[in-house]
Order: sequence, then structure tokens, then C-alpha cells
Amino acid sequence: MPISDPLLSRLQAQGAPQSHIERLDGLIALAGGDSRWLAIILVGSYAKGCGDRVSDLDLVAIAAPGQGDAVLQAAHQWLARSEVLDQFGGTHAGGGAFHKLVYLDFSSVEFHVFEPGTPFRLKRPYLPVWDPQELLASYVTDGEPIGPEDFAACEYGDKGLIWELVDCIKWLSRGRSALAKGYIKKLAAEIERREPGR
Repeated sequence: MPISDPLLSRLQAQGAPQSHIERLDGLIALAGGDSRWLAIILVGSYAKGCGDRVSDLDLVAIAAPGQGDAVLQAAHQWLARSEVLDQFGGTHAGGGAFHKLVYLDFSSVEFHVFEPGTPFRLKRPYLPVWDPQELLASYVTDGEPIGPEDFAACEYGDKGLIWELVDCIKWLSRGRSALAKGYIKKLAAEIERREPGR
């Protein structure tokens, strides 16, 4: 089952690259043939309707109990098929894990996986990508999703620096110079705090 027409139209209207569409189609195909996948959700800029050519494809998957690692590995194998500039992964403090990839065409993907029972909650706006059991409503909570102004600097140490600097380049390309410069200052301060005297 390919990406739905309404979701496809929404992404295309925001200038999402064809590579993002192909990634979503592939993930839906993976999920549809594997009971370890329970749902896939689109969050972030594209869900808000303010995405553009270089916006991250921000995805969250719900995995069956005990299957989070398997779902993340399968997704990563698919997502890493394109030419990758940089990638890294990690875990969330309350459970769940992720991979982040930046590609040579300057598109990028965040893919997060959570299992039932983790403290993950879904904040509007979001768009269902694949939800055959209609599980997503049970995860929804009130409140605003985190914005770039609230991003923690140097959260993943050196391995996350390319991702953070690419974010700054994207903000600069949109004319958000104050946001980019403010984040670079915050990043420099955090590096100095962690590595004094260097």
C-alpha cells in the first residue's frame, strides 16, 4: 500500500523531495508485511504544514512489545540505502531509540521507535502514515510540541554535531539568522562547558 493521496498531496505542496516520498513508501511496505510494526506517524514541520525542500522527515514508529530494536534496524536498513552524508543513533531516557540521517541531497530523516508502555506521547499536529489498528488516538496528549528554540545543544556529543550544524544551515537558508546564531552560541557555550580550556 503506497502513501495515501492526501498525505502525498500535503507533502508535495510543501516541496518535499521525491526521496522523502520514496522513503515513506518503503517504510509503509515494510510495516504492512511485518506484525512487529504497529503504526507510523509523521510529526514536525511537514505535519504542521510549514515544511520545505530541506525540512526533516520526522517520523515516529510504534513497535510491538519487545520489538523496538528489530523495527529500528529494519527501518535503518531501508533509510540508509540512499547516499548518506552523516548518521547517528541513540536512545531516549524514558525508553525508545532513534536514528538520524543526513543525505547528500541535503534531505534528512529522524526516525524514532517506541514500544507500548514507554512514556511517549503524541502532540498535535501529527499525520498518520500507517495506522491499521487506529492506535494513535490513545497516545495523544495536550501541549505544544518542542520547537527549535528549545533544542538542547550538544545533547549527543560529537556524534551529533554535523546534524546540529546542518540544522543551522537550514535555518539560515530560510532567513532565520537569529535562531541559527543563537543556537550556535548555545552550542559553543555547551562545548566550552564540557571541554574547558580547549
